[in-house]
Formats: sequence, structure tokens, C-alpha cells
Amino acid sequence: MSIKESFEKTEKLYHFTTLEKALRIIDSNRLRFGRLSNMNDIHEADKIMFVDANGHPIDKFPSDVLDVLNNEVYSYRQISFTADDEEDDKDGFDLHQMWGLYADKGEGMCLVFDRKELEKWIGTDVEHERISYDKDVKSYHISFSDNPTEIPNEVKKQVNEIFYHRRKEWEHEQEFRLLKKCPITTKEEYLWYGKALKFILLSSKLRNIDEVRYFKQIDDIKTKAKDVPILIYGNGLLDYALVDSDHKDIIWDSNNGYDILIPGINCNFILSQPF
Repeated sequence: MSIKESFEKTEKLYHFTTLEKALRIIDSNRLRFGRLSNMNDIHEADKIMFVDANGHPIDKFPSDVLDVLNNEVYSYRQISFTADDEEDDKDGFDLHQMWGLYADKGEGMCLVFDRKELEKWIGTDVEHERISYDKDVKSYHISFSDNPTEIPNEVKKQVNEIFYHRRKEWEHEQEFRLLKKCPITTKEEYLWYGKALKFILLSSKLRNIDEVRYFKQIDDIKTKAKDVPILIYGNGLLDYALVDSDHKDIIWDSNNGYDILIPGINCNFILSQPF
């Protein structure tokens, strides 16, 4: 099977990150669960806004209940991926803002995982599903008890509502999330991903800036991930394309993308008139 065929047939999840973090992930064969407090969405980083079933605000809760609520919610950690959006025909790797925000302004990497293969390594203690982007997202969650021993079950019943709904302004991330409850004292928590890493994507931006560093980056990756194809995503003469690292095969081009005008395909050349 060719790289192009393999890429097209794989149900893909994308993880955008910096060069340094990507190399650590590849070297360790693990993905780290991140803490909610480190999320760039302020609503995600500030989950402790509870009321009880009678509408009493959080400042009316006993302090021991507040402590348990805080510890319980923040014991959940997540790994974020970007998924393809088939409904709107938006491929997860073809999102420029994700390259800019999470992959070091295009100088990092996009690690491409096989979702089905990845799910083999996900235990029953890990939730996983797509994020829902809603016009209205509640800034509070209801607790039906002020008994600290019952708080864990209260939060567990509302896991989907608390952790899988974000405001619509974040929908460009097309997020697929893994969620795991970890002991509050656990310093780091990881997911072993086996052979789920199928492709490594680099942006052509670095080659345009520093060819020496660009080719060293490719050599570093090949040393750590010998059997994983390296693909280059970037700007060609008239379109965006995804090609193999030797620039011999085109895996994808922006004829299949969106929001890209391609002269002769979906627009005409506009020539400036001479003065």
C-alpha cells in the first residue's frame, strides 16, 4: 500500500506540538495527560463554579465540600487531539491556526495517530469522545449533595457536561479528547500509544527559514522513528500540499481543502492594470 493510500484509509487523530515535545513523545512512545489549570481556555481552566440543587451559590458551601469539589474536578486530566471534520470537509492537519497556536508558529510538528490503534491502549478508566461546541455553555454545574463523600459521584455523573462542552468560538480546534481521573498527588500521568503513531507532519516554513536546521530536524526524527513516514505540509507555487519528505509523491493538495483559491481551478488570475 502506498503512503497516499495508507494516509487516506487511516482514521486519523492529530496532535500539534513543539519540536522538543514531539521528539520526547516519539522517544518515550507516550503522551502526557495535561492538567486543566494549564488550558488556554479560561473556562476550561476555571471549572469550580457549582451551585446545589436548591440554587445556593458556591460561597454558601461548607469549606470541606469546596475543597473536595476542587480536588475532584482538577483530578481529571486530558490529552487533546484534532480530528477531521467530514461534515464541513475540514481535514485536521489543514488548519493553519492549529499549526500557529500549538506547533510553534509552524516550526513544530503534527503527530498523526491511527484512532483505532490508539483506542487499543485506552483503558476503561479513560473517557474519549469529540468535544461539542455550543452557543451557550453553562458557567456552573449542579451538585445534589453537600456531603463530601458523595462529591466524586456527583462529578462523575456530569463528566460529559463538565469536560466535553466548550464555547462555539473554539470550534476551529475540532477537538477529540481523552480524559482520565488521576490521584491528586500523581505528578505526571501518561498514555502508552503502542504502534498508533502512523505519520509525522512538518511544515515547509522551517525550510524557507533555515534549510540546515530543517534537514537536521528530519534526520533527528528518522533516528527516533525509523518506520514512520515524514510528510511535509506547506505552500507550493499556487496551492497547499502534503508531500513525502523526498518531494516525490503528493499525498494531498488544497484542491481537496477549503478556503484556498487556486488559479485555474476555482478562480481566475487577477492581473494588475499598468499605470
